[in-house]
Amino acid sequence: MAYTHGTLESEILNAVWTMEENGADIKNISVSEVLDYINSTGAQRAYTTVKTVMDRLAEKKLLKREKSGKKFCYKSVESREEMAKTAIDKLAFQYFNNDIRSLMKVLEKRCLSAKV
Repeated sequence: MAYTHGTLESEILNAVWTMEENGADIKNISVSEVLDYINSTGAQRAYTTVKTVMDRLAEKKLLKREKSGKKFCYKSVESREEMAKTAIDKLAFQYFNNDIRSLMKVLEKRCLSAKV
């Protein structure tokens, strides 16, 4: 499963996760609903762009796509937390010799420096 993705892919995944967390029927999240969610945040995306990226996320096995009448609906394959855990594990492996504590030290420093 691919864990790297671009900005629009991240926007779409976050939209799907948020809708699922807010009680959306996880078997029936349409491209239009994702588009409305993303565009409500100030971005202006085209339907065809969002549909293409959602199809690519399905090809990458990050979203599951199912036919519902004449349209396709999507749901996440993994929760936000599951994907974050995998990404953290990969980061620890790549940069910290699988030492999560070393990664945590960097994150702690980052959090402290971000406080105003």
